[in-house]
Amino acid sequence: MRIPWAATRTRRAAKIIATPYAWTYRDWVIKAFNDDMPYNQFIMQQLAADKLPNNPAPNLAALGFLTVGERFRNVNDIINDRIDTVTKGFLGLTVACARCHDHKFDPIPTKDYYALHGVFASTVEPADKPIIGLPSKEELADYEKQENKIQQDNRDLYYRFIDKNQAEFFQKIEGHMMIMRIAGGGKKKGGNPEAEKERITLLQKYNLDREILPALARHMRGNDETVFVPFRKFADLSESEFSQKAPEIVTEITSGELSGKRGAAINPLVANAFKGKTIATMDDVLKVYKDLFVSLEPQRKAFIEASAKSMDGRVSGFEPALVEILQNPFDIMPASQLNTQTLREFSGKLGNKLQGQTRFEFAKLNELELTHPGAPARAMLVADAATPRNSPVFIRGQQDVRGDIVPRHFLEVLSPERKPVAFKEGSGRLELAEDIASKNNPLTARVIVNRVWMQHFGEGFVRTLDDLGTQSEPPSHPELLDYLSTYFMDQGWSLKKLHKLIMLSHVYQESSQTNPKFETIDPANRLLWRANIRKLDFEELRDSLLVMSGKLDRTVGGKPVNLTDEPYSYRRSVYGYIDRGNLPELMQQFDFSDPDMPNSKRASTTVPQQALFLMNSPMSVDVARHIVSRPEVGRATDSLSTVVALYNIIFQRNPQPLEIQMGIQFVAKETQNQPQTSPAEQKGGNPNARLAKNAKKGGGKRYEGTAAIQNSGDYVDRKPLTPWETYAQALLFSNEASYVN
Repeated sequence: MRIPWAATRTRRAAKIIATPYAWTYRDWVIKAFNDDMPYNQFIMQQLAADKLPNNPAPNLAALGFLTVGERFRNVNDIINDRIDTVTKGFLGLTVACARCHDHKFDPIPTKDYYALHGVFASTVEPADKPIIGLPSKEELADYEKQENKIQQDNRDLYYRFIDKNQAEFFQKIEGHMMIMRIAGGGKKKGGNPEAEKERITLLQKYNLDREILPALARHMRGNDETVFVPFRKFADLSESEFSQKAPEIVTEITSGELSGKRGAAINPLVANAFKGKTIATMDDVLKVYKDLFVSLEPQRKAFIEASAKSMDGRVSGFEPALVEILQNPFDIMPASQLNTQTLREFSGKLGNKLQGQTRFEFAKLNELELTHPGAPARAMLVADAATPRNSPVFIRGQQDVRGDIVPRHFLEVLSPERKPVAFKEGSGRLELAEDIASKNNPLTARVIVNRVWMQHFGEGFVRTLDDLGTQSEPPSHPELLDYLSTYFMDQGWSLKKLHKLIMLSHVYQESSQTNPKFETIDPANRLLWRANIRKLDFEELRDSLLVMSGKLDRTVGGKPVNLTDEPYSYRRSVYGYIDRGNLPELMQQFDFSDPDMPNSKRASTTVPQQALFLMNSPMSVDVARHIVSRPEVGRATDSLSTVVALYNIIFQRNPQPLEIQMGIQFVAKETQNQPQTSPAEQKGGNPNARLAKNAKKGGGKRYEGTAAIQNSGDYVDRKPLTPWETYAQALLFSNEASYVN
């Protein structure tokens, strides 16, 4: 089952938003396994830690199970992802298939799906994430100092962006207003070729930034905009009506209020600007606005400066009528209201070009929260909505076509006498967790036992780990599955006791040696007459390489690290930073699972890129060097003892005579062909300095906070390997180093 602790979360067709506290959920899971937390409690904590009485604060991190999943624009898609993850993960049922219709194969009606939908629709994510762990005072002070600097830099970037674009808008106000007239003002409507042609002409004539236009449209939307409603009143007039009705409109404007369908109070400064003016054409109207906006340039700059200094939410010294005009084409917020969330929301309303102009340092802030030891640990929790609600059935899955309201309850097929009891406590998450983790539930224990068996033997009793429904194959050993499930619950839902029982069994200790007769009877080895040979996955292979090098950092818990880029980290792979929107190519080549989906079992392929990584990667070179520099190799007195030492480190066995002979011959040949300089050194300069410079640029868009985090440390030296280092590297990409046999 996927444990979804990716360090970023996504919204399809939208931005990738970083979640710098996903690691607290990962650490909670690891601690729960190390402490042998009863599995029923493990479920309860992940679904309802906030509802359990006297629950220690660190356990709130367990709710990351619900909150670090993928994000979508449609909240119903987020709810669907949670239903899918919970039911596949704990129950082995594809309940999400009942979103649009009754499940075609399993006894799961659509009403069951929407009963669970109501549970998660009544669950919210508070903006404030509670602190569950504090660093030392010195580290916290340093973190806050750096955080405050980045926040101030972002505020400065915001006001710089506002000043630049607002100044251009004020200078070209007449062009923007003419564009808006075509888009939605008066009788001249957009949406036809003539209007579009005129729009393009105006964009070119005034050299307008078309990405400011949507911002202006938001301010001119509706009939109550006191600044621009006079312009729209004039824009309603045809050319034949203009000379007759324009004087009447001017009189109404100067009185401070318009009549008719454009009726509204007029901004006093706009009304005053029309006093004494003769309006004969639209050009005259535009000139009034142009003169007014240009005359306000000193006040415009002063208002931005005052907003940048306001730390109490107030910007005093400016009359309301002036502020109303100055809040165009963007709302200008005081500095006290500017934080990462409000700046992200502001940036999200801009077009791509304008977003690029802001250059907000979201990436720096994200890296600081992810990597600085002084950043407090926070729980990504959920809570019950103030008013829990039941969900209606969406007919054919269409949220606008609604059927009966369904009470929140557990699945009918797993309820006593198939009569589910409606949830009464808040959202119902606690009751849902109790029903899933109950001994009376026939699936929960079998699902986790099936998963554990798969991890030990390569296949589960039922090979479709996420689907134990009617479409799955029968268990290969049904009585054994029942026995282990009962044993598991009787032993207090202890995973460690389950592992111990399995690993002390005869079947676990079998050889992988084949038998032609048995191979004919059971070629897939479903009856486990021999041990399955299993290829190491990416994390296992990387950790094995670090163990061989003697450099594995065994520290438990902590902030994520970059697994694939230099400078390399020596932490275990479980502590890696995973970006759902930009999964490293290396991980994909080694069959890393899709972090957007529940994944119980990975595909296992053998492709050339995997061997090329071990042959050419600086990581492989670094491991080979560290292996040869280990004390065991250093104590070797001759070629024979060196080969033996390398085999003991890499393969945990002594070499055969032929292997010793081949190893000595290999090293002798490499000694003759050894180059004096590497290709990187032949280019001149310092190759490591070039790498460090390129790494600072990062991948992704740094102003969006999507660039990969960078580790601290040294780059792999770009000098040729010695003959023994080359030999060690050659052993690394042998099959024996990549398979469990």
